[in-house]
Amino acid sequence: MADKETLRLNALLQQIAQEQPDFRYDELAIAAEIDHSSSLLKRWPVKLLTILGGLLAMSTLLGFLFAAGLYNSGIGMLLFGAGFLVGAEALIRVEKTFTAEAIGVSLNIAGYVLLAIGTGIMSENMTAVASVLGIAALLVLLFSESAICVFLSVLVLNGSLLSLIFIHKVYNLSHVLVVLLAGMVAFMSLYEARLLALSRRFALVFGPVRIGLIFSLIFTLVLFVHQKLLSTHISYFWVSGLFLIGCLLLLLHRVLRESGLTDKMTLAIFYTCCGLVLLPTVLAPSVPGALLVVLSSFYIGHRTGLWVGLLALAYFLVLYYYDLNMTLLAKSGVLMLTGALFLGGLYLLNRYLRNHET
Repeated sequence: MADKETLRLNALLQQIAQEQPDFRYDELAIAAEIDHSSSLLKRWPVKLLTILGGLLAMSTLLGFLFAAGLYNSGIGMLLFGAGFLVGAEALIRVEKTFTAEAIGVSLNIAGYVLLAIGTGIMSENMTAVASVLGIAALLVLLFSESAICVFLSVLVLNGSLLSLIFIHKVYNLSHVLVVLLAGMVAFMSLYEARLLALSRRFALVFGPVRIGLIFSLIFTLVLFVHQKLLSTHISYFWVSGLFLIGCLLLLLHRVLRESGLTDKMTLAIFYTCCGLVLLPTVLAPSVPGALLVVLSSFYIGHRTGLWVGLLALAYFLVLYYYDLNMTLLAKSGVLMLTGALFLGGLYLLNRYLRNHET
């Protein structure tokens, strides 16, 4: 697989060099990056087992610290938590090995745990705990060079913001969080090339940040559809629904424009079908949210995000169907109409592709 990817990349680089005589690239650096990426894919089971082993070792260390009475000292817990976070980053920067990264990730997780416990002991205020964790996650996000630590920091930061919303019972602010997450996912998908070209730092954290945003968005939308279980009350669903549908249409517009589709009648029919399909989901933002993840991941060729989005879409569609306040006959009609619109869209797409075959 790695050899095929290398051959394709070499062919693409040669084609660009022929079309752009001033184009320059570091072939050795690209080859080294491909070897590193392929080794990560091949050895991910070993890496996962190493991380699990590191977590077990860290659990033993935490057990020893608690047995020694550290849990009685909030300051001690904070110092150890901060030390673990700093130590994790130092270890990952110094030792570029799987074992070092696995231990670093374990230290990173333990650091968050100790910071939360230490802050809770000192202040006995959940707002302070969420704030400290959010600040720590933001610092890790800004300075860490570990993809897994950056991914975890995005999840912790989103969890801290959600915790603040739930602690203060301002549930409608969840719409603001959904708008921020969906907006960043759409922006990173539309301008992927420009962001990767900004600096090495952006290229390093782009992938883990994006997948972290995807998981954060889906997790937040899950809270939307399980309000009874969480005893929450979120209203004005149309706010998130309209924004997510707008992001979807923006991505669709970019995809159609880059595919060369210019026929106004075809575009009008396509947008009308999309609008009719998405209109019933305005009050169910979880569905367009999952569709946004699927489309954005497909647009940039991100397989992990695509599968995560498809699983979330299937889950949200089932919940949406059973939550409809309609009779079984009306639900069947909705499903038939939606299926007919999808089949119509497929027909138009196939017709367009046949007309533009070379």
